[in-house]
Amino acid sequence: MKKLHISITFALVAATVLGQTGDVQTVIDQEKAAWIRHELLQRNAENGAVNRSDQHYSRFHWFVDPELHYIRGEVMTVFAPLENLNALDFDFSSALVMDSIKYHGQLLPFSQNADILTVQFPTVLPASLPDSLTFFYQGAPVAVGSGFGSFATETHGPDNVPVLWTLSEPYGAREWFPCKISLDDKLDSIDIFITAPEMYSAASNGLLVSETSLNGRKTAHWKHRYPISTYLICMAVTNYVTFENLVPAGDDTIRVLNYVYPEDYNGALFGSQFIVSQMQLYNDLFGVYPFKDEKYGHAQFGWGGGMEHQTMTFVTNFGYELIAHELAHHWFGDKVTCGTWQDIWLNEGFATYCSGLVYENLAPQYWQNFKQQRIDNITSEPGGALFVEDTSNVGRIFDGRLSYAKGAMVLNMLRWVCGDAAFFTGVRNYLNAPEIRFGYAYTADLKYYLEQASGKDLDGFLADWYTGEGFPSYQLNWSQDDFNHVIVNLGQQQSHPSVPFFKLPVPVRFSNAEQDTIIVLQHQFDGQSFAFDLDFAATEVTIDPELWLISKNNTVQQVSNTSEAILPGLRFRLLPSPAHEQFRVSLQLDAPQAVEMLLLDATGKVLIQKNMQLSVGTQDVPFDVKHFPAGMYTFALQTEKGRISRPVSVF
Repeated sequence: MKKLHISITFALVAATVLGQTGDVQTVIDQEKAAWIRHELLQRNAENGAVNRSDQHYSRFHWFVDPELHYIRGEVMTVFAPLENLNALDFDFSSALVMDSIKYHGQLLPFSQNADILTVQFPTVLPASLPDSLTFFYQGAPVAVGSGFGSFATETHGPDNVPVLWTLSEPYGAREWFPCKISLDDKLDSIDIFITAPEMYSAASNGLLVSETSLNGRKTAHWKHRYPISTYLICMAVTNYVTFENLVPAGDDTIRVLNYVYPEDYNGALFGSQFIVSQMQLYNDLFGVYPFKDEKYGHAQFGWGGGMEHQTMTFVTNFGYELIAHELAHHWFGDKVTCGTWQDIWLNEGFATYCSGLVYENLAPQYWQNFKQQRIDNITSEPGGALFVEDTSNVGRIFDGRLSYAKGAMVLNMLRWVCGDAAFFTGVRNYLNAPEIRFGYAYTADLKYYLEQASGKDLDGFLADWYTGEGFPSYQLNWSQDDFNHVIVNLGQQQSHPSVPFFKLPVPVRFSNAEQDTIIVLQHQFDGQSFAFDLDFAATEVTIDPELWLISKNNTVQQVSNTSEAILPGLRFRLLPSPAHEQFRVSLQLDAPQAVEMLLLDATGKVLIQKNMQLSVGTQDVPFDVKHFPAGMYTFALQTEKGRISRPVSVF
């Protein structure tokens, strides 16, 4: 889901907007357990319905008229009890009237307490045995639903044509049909029948099986045979006109069915063409569109943004970034749904980031601006976590600064930390894992698959950026001598006390009018020093020029001799560079000093340690590396005044 005010700002967008299980499961189960328990408690507190059944299938038949804010419905649902029970709760708005409930041909007694409907069965239902019942209800759904609309009737166009639409995220489905509002139990499949006055068309999930007319009313039958979360079930009814886009996908063609207002037809025809290249990009990055055996679709509605109803996205218009965002949700949100609203960033962060990937790959002139705008938004306040503490607060769940912008740029940082290949491999594995695909997931799942692909331990990263708050500001002092030897001192301040230090690889660009290079500083502590050689004289230094990191108020200062500030009276070089069999440390001291010199491997293990009392003058200290494999090492020199590290390449 996306609200338009979040980010439709670029020229390209403005030009296209209308009018503007197994072993893996065992590993991650413990990490999931706490989130699952918390979500069950939260769900009971917020929604009331106790989770005591596994829902399998529902057949919906809704009788509506866009001119009337009213619904009459018949809902047959198939479920399996999770335990032996003689009563079952369903989420159902007290604003509606439950006329009757039938079970095996007989009427069942029921009671209503606020928005919880409790059904009493004549006998105890055994655990795990599928069963079914049918609800018959009617009423006027609440005018202002929970969240973003739930059930709306309004008008569109110069002739004020009636339109009806739904938007159930996060808790609104109960406001127009009896259901089970739970993220961690999808319906296996659904059939939807929508009966409305004959002059209107009805859009919904899955494939349109038939449209039949009788006595001035038309019934549209939509069939969907993929697992679906309750909040992604939808309908929209008005005087739609339709057209298709076709997306080539290998030997297949994916059908995109568009339901648009007649007055917006030309603009929709233009804007929808971009869905072809966007879907092809996502197919390449994440695997073929998950619901390709049915369709993808758009239906216009009256809310100011878009909603990723499964296979039938509702959009206010066909803006470039809006359709990219909602399409991405069909991988992130629909195929794999966040298991709790606390993890909504897995839906909205990914969809936001994917709309950025569309710029990076298809319109790269807007990619840097996309990242900068999100970073500016995130850092406009000093705190705020991705983790949603209060899931009863819909505004907090869908906070544009945190769940959307921060979610997107934390993914960008994960890509930077893990590496491009490992990041996209890990994400594809996450989407296609047997215990996750077409189901639900938690932050622990994404972490697991990124760690498996990259070999990185992401505990610290997620402690800083998922539950932690704030961002770093960097202070960089640098100097370069006549031999192009550079010394950097990198400091860091944090905007929020929840994170004492952000350990990150910090990219720094050194450049002059003709040359530039990026050096990645593995920043482990405040005031850390680095030393290295360039093959040119730099005149400008830029922290994070490609905007991989969330940071703000970074400063760069060139000083006359940074090494003198860190290690007074001591200067050194490593020769030769790169080294083969041996390198030497060439030192010049203005006063006697005790020094410690270390050679470390890539894991930080100390391979050579030399503690020496050095006298005034110039002297060389050899390091024998002929027994070490080729690769990158770290040389560190420390005195009581400080420490400097420098990379060593051995071939």
